[in-house]
Amino acid sequence: MDREHDRALRETGFWGRRGAGCLFLARDTGRLCVAHRSRYVQSPNTWGTWGGALDGAESPEEAVLRESREESGYRGPIELEPLFVFRHPSGFAYHNFLARVPAEFEPRLNWETSAFVWTVWDRIPDPRHAGLEALLADTASLNAILLAAGSGMAETG
Repeated sequence: MDREHDRALRETGFWGRRGAGCLFLARDTGRLCVAHRSRYVQSPNTWGTWGGALDGAESPEEAVLRESREESGYRGPIELEPLFVFRHPSGFAYHNFLARVPAEFEPRLNWETSAFVWTVWDRIPDPRHAGLEALLADTASLNAILLAAGSGMAETG
């Protein structure tokens, strides 16, 4: 699989031809968990989603569940809500999800992630990964996040 992803990186500039990631949302607090990308990955030292490339014939939903578990260690229940899909002219697509979990948890980080933070959407630290910026700039996605977080804000900007 790494050979296929490496070839895609050379051809598209992205690790894989398709990817999927999520922001965790804790139902008990309404806060989001954001990952700080380690120095060993593309776009290092930025805050972003938990996720990565789709393997083989995986669906975006299967991939985001696998990737989020690999990167955070979370094994509890997750309810996925599809959000913004980033599409690049090269054909690369990245599927974003809101991953609702019952409560905040302490992620068990691996080499891809150096830190995490539970926060509200407008306090996500900088620098942000370009993909996270695009997700938060998508009005429909931001409204879905705000609604799920219980902010009471149905419309933005």
